[in-house]
Amino acid sequence: MKVRAIQFSPALGNIEKNMEFHVAKISQAIRDGRELIVFPELSLSGYQLKDIACEIALKKDGPVWREIAKLSKKIDIIVGAPLEEDPGLIYNTALYFAKGKWRHTHRKVQLPNYGMFEERMIFKPGDEFRTFKIGTMTAGILICREILFPMLAYLYFIQKTDLLIGISNSPQRGIGKDGISSFQLWETMGYVFSQFYHQNYLFVNRVGFEDGIGFGGGSFFARAGQGISRKAKYIDEDMLDAEIQSADVRRARLSSNYLRDEQPELVLREMRRILHA
Repeated sequence: MKVRAIQFSPALGNIEKNMEFHVAKISQAIRDGRELIVFPELSLSGYQLKDIACEIALKKDGPVWREIAKLSKKIDIIVGAPLEEDPGLIYNTALYFAKGKWRHTHRKVQLPNYGMFEERMIFKPGDEFRTFKIGTMTAGILICREILFPMLAYLYFIQKTDLLIGISNSPQRGIGKDGISSFQLWETMGYVFSQFYHQNYLFVNRVGFEDGIGFGGGSFFARAGQGISRKAKYIDEDMLDAEIQSADVRRARLSSNYLRDEQPELVLREMRRILHA
């Protein structure tokens, strides 16, 4: 599968302008023969939504929803958006469209609410990590802070996920002698997911500034069993192309046998013991 990740700076609260950008990039990807295009977390809205979230949240089968579905007739699409599924309840979501229809919604479970983050003041958390199909591949999605909880990627691992997609609005933080620590953090997780969970992993982060917060970019693709093979620029807008092959997953599983030897029943039993100790 030929995949394209779009690393850019959304216009805060301006759904119309962001849709124009999405349409242009989707159209270009179709011309370039890409099969899947992935945008960052909250790509249709920007991040620091605060009290405007209720005004701009997407509605299922609304005009923006229908336009994205129409565009997906020629290319599979993943976008990030605030979604109001029930009156007054808004989720931070990743939406997957393919063959002219909505196919899957992932609702962000881990909502950061400390320091510069205020997501629990805006969104209702999701409560599940379900796989879905992208072509012949089993896929899963994580949104930003969820990526930093290895157990959540593990839930996809034991569901035999071939392609894990992480979309993010990660600030650039922690400048030290080895560079910006936030970049190192995301890339470390990419190595873990590809090497130990046998997943092809695509990380798509945004750039730009909102309310004094700078977002770092650094999107990348980590090939199953091999680690990071392609990287986008730090800080600046960029586009990342990758080709994903299910055969890489098979080779990774055969070489390490982690999935063969995994014991989810033991993990479940121990979790129950620990929780009820």
